[in-house]
Amino acid sequence: MLRVYECLTQEHDLRLVVLAGLICLLASYTAYSLVQRARGASFRARISWISGAALATGSGVWSTHFIAMLAFQPSVPVTYDFGLTVASIVIAVLISGLGLSLSLVGSERYATDPRYRGHILIGGAVVGLGIAAMHYVGMSAINVFGWVHWDKNMVIASVLIGMALGGVAAKVGHTKSDFRSLMTAATLLTLGICGMHFTAMAAASIVPDPTVPMPLQSIDPQELTIQVAAVAFLILALSLAGAIIDQHLAHRSAVEAQKLRASEARFRQLADSTFEGIIIHVDGKIVDVNDALSNLVGLPADRLIGRHFLDIVAPSSAAKVQMQLSVIAERRATAGGRKTDPARSDQSGAEAPTAVKAIEIELRHADGTIIPVEVFGRIIQHGNTDARVVAVRDIRERKAAEERIRFMAHHDALTGLPNRNLFHDRLNHAIARSKRGATTVAVLCMDLDRFKNVNDLSGHAAGDELLRQVANRLSASVRAEDTVARLSGDEFAIVQVGVNHPDGPAVLADRLVKAMAKPFDLGGQQTIIGTSIGISLFPGDGDKGDELVRAADTALYRAKSAGRGTFRFFEAQMDMRLQERRLLERDLRQALATNQLEVHYQPLVDCDQVKVLGFEALVRWTHPERGSISPAEFIPLAEESGLIIPLGAWVLRTACTEAAAWPDDKIIAVNLSPAQFRHADLAREVLTILDETGLPPHRLELEITEGVLIDDTDRTLETLNTFKEAGVRISLDDFGTGYSSLSYLQRFPFDKIKIDRSFIWEMEKNPDSMSIVRAVIALGRSLRITVTAEGVETQEQLALLQNEQCDQAQGFLLGRPLPLRDVGKLLAEPRLTVVSTDKPVREAPKPAAE
Repeated sequence: MLRVYECLTQEHDLRLVVLAGLICLLASYTAYSLVQRARGASFRARISWISGAALATGSGVWSTHFIAMLAFQPSVPVTYDFGLTVASIVIAVLISGLGLSLSLVGSERYATDPRYRGHILIGGAVVGLGIAAMHYVGMSAINVFGWVHWDKNMVIASVLIGMALGGVAAKVGHTKSDFRSLMTAATLLTLGICGMHFTAMAAASIVPDPTVPMPLQSIDPQELTIQVAAVAFLILALSLAGAIIDQHLAHRSAVEAQKLRASEARFRQLADSTFEGIIIHVDGKIVDVNDALSNLVGLPADRLIGRHFLDIVAPSSAAKVQMQLSVIAERRATAGGRKTDPARSDQSGAEAPTAVKAIEIELRHADGTIIPVEVFGRIIQHGNTDARVVAVRDIRERKAAEERIRFMAHHDALTGLPNRNLFHDRLNHAIARSKRGATTVAVLCMDLDRFKNVNDLSGHAAGDELLRQVANRLSASVRAEDTVARLSGDEFAIVQVGVNHPDGPAVLADRLVKAMAKPFDLGGQQTIIGTSIGISLFPGDGDKGDELVRAADTALYRAKSAGRGTFRFFEAQMDMRLQERRLLERDLRQALATNQLEVHYQPLVDCDQVKVLGFEALVRWTHPERGSISPAEFIPLAEESGLIIPLGAWVLRTACTEAAAWPDDKIIAVNLSPAQFRHADLAREVLTILDETGLPPHRLELEITEGVLIDDTDRTLETLNTFKEAGVRISLDDFGTGYSSLSYLQRFPFDKIKIDRSFIWEMEKNPDSMSIVRAVIALGRSLRITVTAEGVETQEQLALLQNEQCDQAQGFLLGRPLPLRDVGKLLAEPRLTVVSTDKPVREAPKPAAE
């Protein structure tokens, strides 16, 4: 009992449980009311009333089950098998019909033979058994990522509860026909159904298992439950309306007429309480409506009764409705006046299965508003002719939701622009039209320059606002027939159709570049970005949409390489260069796998004594076919392709392994890229390498650039603090080239700052550069941070640095990067011999991570 209580209160939404109970109560009351109509009726009428009662019971219980299943909140997603779901309602209707028939026969014969009392109980028990059968077949329709286990004792208990209360309910509901007895019977049956359901739910336990496959064809539980509830309400409303009409035709006496009016009022209240509108018409002439229908079209019932159904139908649906009315009239004429069984007529009036078919039409409100609705129709008897009762459901909210979903599926949620799917669809349509009209289609791919800086400095909210403003400017810069789409991030694309002049795409691209170059107002702050654009043309650059987009992307890459803020048309040579880049990436992967790479070491020298203090590790690549490849070429490629992670780890491990054999006072400096810092396990990886190679942490110096700190300052500083706690030295490389280096010196105690080589090269002839170098050296001295000057190439540069008491120096004058075999010679020399050259030999700019 405690398990059932926990299942009901902790695993179910009680609001939906109450809704399920109300539906079940209404279905039970309707079923017993219809069975009472069958008492003493003709055989044919008896079959109709029992069928209606079975349909009401089966559909009501079925609806109760699935609404209660919606209230059930398991820990794994749930869907339903279509076939078993349908089978469950068939079982519920058939077995309920059998049980109600047995109880009806037993109650009629019990009046004259007390021995038939047991038939009433047996019939009610059969109804309870049918309900249990429906439940377990419905439960077997569940599809979950897991397994359902059953408590056999509770399963048996659930079946017995349903049968016992079903029998008691039948005893009450079949022996008396007053309202109190019928409601008592309905309440008992509802308790039996709910008791059986929640006991059965308590008997089931779901064990999640993600390996269990989910069938491709299944029914979403919420959609199914909503539809089931709607159909149940409809069937019950139609059954009640049928009972009103039958009562009106069957009783003629004054006393019975009074009872009839009371019954009609009661059922009218029930009909008016439904959410769906109800119209009863004969050959299109309205004979009755409920309040929901009056409210839907904005006209009172007295102004609707007597009018034609088409009077409230929108012009867009008039032909469809007229055709349906004509089909009904034709089939009735063909039947030669034969009465149609209301329990088996579908929307057109023909014999049909139990399922109710719906069509969508539009009604016209009194104020002219068009209202999309869904209608269900069924034939009933009205006097000596067939009448048609139509249930009308307002689907405006559903239509609006469908439209929102449709829009979201094809548009970017942030900017409202077409997304990648819609972009390709429109591009393919444009190509098809261009083939027929012999016109040109241009594809422009673009991304924003410096967009990442906006996100990093101002936050993602500012970045989102910038993207929205960019979308507005792009849309305002193109024609209505062109398509602007956001593909991802800061990537946008444009389809320009009907290009009749060769300069058309260039004119548009120039207009877009100028539009993006204007300042953007982000919360009162003026922000300047820019854009680079690549252009491809149909049919010259490709016959398919994917080919054109790929060509435009290639041209975009070329535009960015040209300095950004410009545009480029696709050329075949671009594709060749892109292929070469891909080949180089493939070769770099191969080089990592086959040990083609080598670590060279450039001396770090004490500036005053010109003594080797350690070395900086620099990776070099000798290609078996192309020879030596510059780090300035393959390091950026490694960062873009993600190879910088394994490459950086290899350089670090190799340098630590080889430096472990050097004297204990010699350090080894290794560069780390921003991409490596985005790797969550960087700190653990570095400390593991130190432990495995045996290099003391204080002999390792990690060099980072300001770009590392910009990416994710808080997480980066946390990683750097981990290194500091372990004893690893941290150096800030390329100092002086960033915009906020001083703030980073304040937030993190760096061990060393390295003056960028551009200042060293200029300090002999540029007083400003000399002043910057002097200021950085003084700053380092005041903060007790070691200062290293990079790019020293002449004796004069070294003398200036010595005069300013710079701590360390590094450059071609003091030593070029050397392979490991030559490092020993420098380690053996107590002091370097510096030989000045007449003309400095410029070092190539060092990549971000080498």
